[in-house]
Amino acid sequence: MSLDLFVMNGSVIDPQECEIYEANIGVADGKIVYVGSDVIEEVEILIDAKGLYVSPGFIDTHMHNENSAENEVEKALLLQGVTTAIAGNCGVGPIISEELLQRPRYLRLGFFTGHQVLREKVGLNNHYMPASASSIEAMVEILKQELSKGSFGLSLGLEYVPGTSYEEMCKLAKVVAQYDKRWVSMHMRYDGEKSLEGVKEAISLAKDCGVRVQISHLASMASFGCIREALKLIEEAKAYVDVTFDSYPYKAFCTQIGSAVFDPGFEKRWKKGFSYLQVASGKYRGKKLTQELYIKLRKEEPDTLIIAHVMDGEEVKAALKHSDCIIASDAVLKNGQGHPRVCGTFPRAFKILLREGFSWPEAIRKATYLPAKASFFEDRGNIKEEYKADLVIFNPKKLRDCATFKDPLISPKGIEYVILGGKIAVQKGTVLQPHGEVILRN
Repeated sequence: MSLDLFVMNGSVIDPQECEIYEANIGVADGKIVYVGSDVIEEVEILIDAKGLYVSPGFIDTHMHNENSAENEVEKALLLQGVTTAIAGNCGVGPIISEELLQRPRYLRLGFFTGHQVLREKVGLNNHYMPASASSIEAMVEILKQELSKGSFGLSLGLEYVPGTSYEEMCKLAKVVAQYDKRWVSMHMRYDGEKSLEGVKEAISLAKDCGVRVQISHLASMASFGCIREALKLIEEAKAYVDVTFDSYPYKAFCTQIGSAVFDPGFEKRWKKGFSYLQVASGKYRGKKLTQELYIKLRKEEPDTLIIAHVMDGEEVKAALKHSDCIIASDAVLKNGQGHPRVCGTFPRAFKILLREGFSWPEAIRKATYLPAKASFFEDRGNIKEEYKADLVIFNPKKLRDCATFKDPLISPKGIEYVILGGKIAVQKGTVLQPHGEVILRN
């Protein structure tokens, strides 16, 4: 047997069975072709993983890389161990184009079709206005085209587009249900105390349209005294509908100041005011938001990112610990600036889970097996023969996040190699040549 890559002496993590075992891994033509105890000498690249853990590549089902020509988000996620990701969440997924397909990629990257983008394509730019019947039908036709091109489904950003009627999103979701292995990613309509209404709406959409719905960053929406009831609602609904959810391990979220999220009255929803808000991009980066700066940025620089330190940390932890929780970054940058989740989500989540008594396989499961299952990926999320040769080789004693709110772009430590398609993509903290691709779902 001739191999392109051979990883020997590693402790292999099986996130499906939640166990660790010693094995060697052989790779050829981008796939895992051998898992066992034999030593194969005819190899092009040999990695000795003695003392290290070997995990399937992490799968990030909720990130943003719609407009970044520099691919900085992809590189940041790759350095965390992410090998597959899905962009275009929160309603802003792009129209699939040749430019989108031809750009060099550092990850295996799929895209949702964004509801907000569909609205804009039919001339509906007012986020507070309901769509007419004719506009909805026009959106339906565009969505069908995008799904035929390979879109992973529909992303909704209901909190950003308050004018969306239930009928509007239901007609679009029913289109998604007609296509194999597609689903709806939903940024719910409400955060704060009304978040439970948003969870119920997501469950209703899944039931009424016969489609899988993944509730986006549940902790950032419901960690205001509501997370346990939100989790209970999802648990009860799973008996009759297909609902999943993801979360990231921070008690602060990040989004644009010009969005409806920051419409006047936000302090009442979160019971926290300007002193908890931090400018994350632009010339005022790092400053606390004030009433005056809020008015100025909303008017003059509405795309400015704001970090809101408003969530309950124990509730965020409760969401992460739930057996069905998928770890996802919601990574986004603006001109290289943003939230530390873009560089720290996965090692930080693992650290929290380990402190809460989870084993390594139980923690890794939330970044591999669970998101693979939720995303209909049948060839990744575990280390098995014929699976994609996407691997993360890390030191369990040294793996930790380093990104902070002051310095959000510091990469984690402890990851020795990231293998993408059998090729070394990251070596000891350095990103090598791009080996990624755009994934089109057929």
